[in-house]
Amino acid sequence: MKHLFSILVVWAICCIAVAQPVYRFTVKIGIDTESVDSLGGVDAVKQNIVKMFDRVNKAFNHTGRFDALYDFVVDWDAFYIYDGISADEVFKPHPDHDYLVVIDGYKTHPRETGGGWYGADIQTVYHSRTHNDRFNDPFNEQAIDGIIHEFGHSRGVPDIYAMKVDLDKNPVAPVACFGTRCIMDYPYGETYWSDYAVNMINLAGDRIVEIDSLVVAMCPENIVISVLEPDGCPGKGVRLDMYPVNWYSYAVSDAPVLTLFTDEDGECSIAGSDIFPRTKEFGLKYPNVFVKAESDGKTAYAWLPLYEVENVSFDGSDTYRMVMRLKNDIIDGPIPVKNE
Repeated sequence: MKHLFSILVVWAICCIAVAQPVYRFTVKIGIDTESVDSLGGVDAVKQNIVKMFDRVNKAFNHTGRFDALYDFVVDWDAFYIYDGISADEVFKPHPDHDYLVVIDGYKTHPRETGGGWYGADIQTVYHSRTHNDRFNDPFNEQAIDGIIHEFGHSRGVPDIYAMKVDLDKNPVAPVACFGTRCIMDYPYGETYWSDYAVNMINLAGDRIVEIDSLVVAMCPENIVISVLEPDGCPGKGVRLDMYPVNWYSYAVSDAPVLTLFTDEDGECSIAGSDIFPRTKEFGLKYPNVFVKAESDGKTAYAWLPLYEVENVSFDGSDTYRMVMRLKNDIIDGPIPVKNE
């Protein structure tokens, strides 16, 4: 009976796989001469690259949560070894391939300052290691976790860790924003894609995309904040101060970008573009906003991170709704905040 059950499970998985489309993306790879020598030659490098992309594809496919199966395919005919500065390789056009991956295990030149995802019309993953004078294996476990994260960017997901706030960097109240579990937050040893990441990747589909345009498109038209008194009655005339969080700052700004008041029903409706202004650099000016509600000595706090706010758009709603409950407590230390 167990054997029969196993056969049925395998058959069901195969049926699901057959029903899904396959999104195939071609990848051109360049690696520097020093890394090739340190890894033991070209054959060893190619074996490592095969293992790396086996893991990349597995990371996208093992959960079955995406609308398609992903196949990032290395074009071995286009594989090349380069001399010189890897920072220059990053910007080289690759019109015959969806993505370019530049691998550097040394980063010995001052201009080789950082790896990561280069979007827009570049579409390159700069896969590099720590800047020092010794070899850093670009194919170890953590390095591959990093490249999985970068391919998450290639499919339209922004950095969730850029939306977080450290406790000691919130001048308004001792409240931190810890983010959410996801490869796009902390990728090392992580295999989980958050709902937001899944939604954004499914939105991108089989297109070559730019993160900024997707983030802007998914920002809801309206954000409605409801405030309740401690007894559950509507909080009328409650002051709402909204403090922005700049990308990668991990900090709350000390001045509010908006100050509004709730109406007779204890609600405040704001245009999404007023809280999250558009900008060319990252699509939206802020990835998160800290909200303070205050009335007659009573307070409440909440966060508006994009990984929560934008999910409503995937549910077909143009409005993100949040409830805040005023409290009489005096804050004298870190407190958890959970939007209702």
